[in-house]
Amino acid sequence: MRALLTSISFLTVAPVAPRTPLREGDLGRAAVCFPLVGLLLGLALAAVDHGARMLWDPYVASALVIGAALLVTGGLHLDGFLDTADALASRRDREGMLAVMRDARIGALGAAAGTALLLAKLAAYGHLGGHDHWRTIAAVPVLGRLGIVLAAAVFPTARPGGLGARFASEAGLRHLLGAALLAAAIAFGLLQWTGLMLATAAIAGSALLGWWLSRRFGGLTGDAYGAINEAIELAVLLMAGASLNR
Repeated sequence: MRALLTSISFLTVAPVAPRTPLREGDLGRAAVCFPLVGLLLGLALAAVDHGARMLWDPYVASALVIGAALLVTGGLHLDGFLDTADALASRRDREGMLAVMRDARIGALGAAAGTALLLAKLAAYGHLGGHDHWRTIAAVPVLGRLGIVLAAAVFPTARPGGLGARFASEAGLRHLLGAALLAAAIAFGLLQWTGLMLATAAIAGSALLGWWLSRRFGGLTGDAYGAINEAIELAVLLMAGASLNR
């Protein structure tokens, strides 16, 4: 239960953090629960979508789903995506890009990348059809959070110190294995073999994107974890939408 509460407090704005301070190993154990937190978020978003589609068209529902996700997470992962996009667009050396990522201000190219991401998600959610499309909505945050665990467990940190670096130091391969098995089980339960295909694609995509970002930055940061989450969520949405609407 402590691991689940820690993961919820780490990934959302819900005030459910354990009463005692974090102990050594808490973040690693919490990483295993990341897909479960993704499922809780996904089911909540599916409920928002269901209620909204009873009143409005799918694209209004899509906008409300995206807004609800940002509200629950505090925009944590989107902020990481924007900072990462700004850093990559700066064309500086590694230290320069890391400095850009630390800057709280969002540049024009980062804002453009974020706008493109949100528009793509709006279209992808709105395009989902079929009476079981809620299963896809529920699965998307599960696989996005698995991407975070993979990135933290496999790749080095580019910025020692801070909560992100501590998370990376505690999340090991055994935690990744636990999270991957949990995510695969959830994906299969929701979407059967399509879910396993999407889980496999999420793992491969996270590994590839993590490798590329790690080469550019000399390791990964908390912002990079957020960027990977957002990219994997969009990729899963697009792949699932293509499968559901064939």
